[in-house]
Amino acid sequence: MRMLHTSDWHLGRTLHGADLLDAQADFCRWLVDTVDRTGVDAVLISGDVHDRAVPPTGAVRLLESTLEDLSARVPVVVVSGNHDSAIRLGYGSRLFRSGLHVATDPAGVGAPVQLGDEHGPVLVYPIPYLEPDVVRHTFSAGPTALPRSHQAAMSAAMDRIRVDRATRPRRVADAAPTRTPDRWKRISKRCWA
Repeated sequence: MRMLHTSDWHLGRTLHGADLLDAQADFCRWLVDTVDRTGVDAVLISGDVHDRAVPPTGAVRLLESTLEDLSARVPVVVVSGNHDSAIRLGYGSRLFRSGLHVATDPAGVGAPVQLGDEHGPVLVYPIPYLEPDVVRHTFSAGPTALPRSHQAAMSAAMDRIRVDRATRPRRVADAAPTRTPDRWKRISKRCWA
């Protein structure tokens, strides 16, 4: 499955008082065109979609129209970042159409979004920004809260994902050793040389 991953849009940001919304709209149009041109199977947007918790109206409208355009083409998974208001970004997410998945609630960590292509199902485990003070009690396995750190929050999130994966049957393809295709090795050598 071919996925396009993007993050840190910071819609609504200004630069030295100059509104960047027109440039951000150009990026959003470019992204939709790229999805059309490349034929990707899904788009993953991980965090900091907006520049602040209460974004300007134009930024909200731009996100809405972009997600509408993208999800009409391919499945889209969006997670909230530390600049986003999880509540505001996730508002109405249970009402969204089936091609749009917005993950903002830490309680949902460990529940995958199932995508798929001609090769079968693909599980995507969205992890929104995990504020340690918010999740340290929710994610703790016992009466003692997690340590107040991002490492502890992320470790607990990954534990939830591992538990979910352990309950799912493994496909034969999952158990086979993976081999990097030669063309990716060549590309990696060029990129990291």
